[in-house]
Amino acid sequence: TLRFADYAVDRQKRLLFGPGGDQIELSAGEFNLLLAFLKRPKRPLSRDELLDLAHGREASLFDRTIDVQVGRLRHKIEANPQRPQLIKTVRGVGYVLDSDVLDR
Repeated sequence: TLRFADYAVDRQKRLLFGPGGDQIELSAGEFNLLLAFLKRPKRPLSRDELLDLAHGREASLFDRTIDVQVGRLRHKIEANPQRPQLIKTVRGVGYVLDSDVLDR
């Protein structure tokens, strides 16, 4: 089990649980993206790195898949997706998970 902020992730069952213990539904892509962030917390990751880590492929010049999935993930885990506190945008780089991660 991985824990970050008030969330818990069961990697074996591929489940995310929120602060109240309720299960949060994630698509396979969203779950893979979350795992990529959890493996490298507090480290800015480019879109290319995230695509490679989450989907095992490289981005094309106009590929916005990661931006769409980050937006969806923010809507599911951020208190205010318009002012994200967990998954932050790093201008000119990509995104960063701004949370400590505990592996239990």
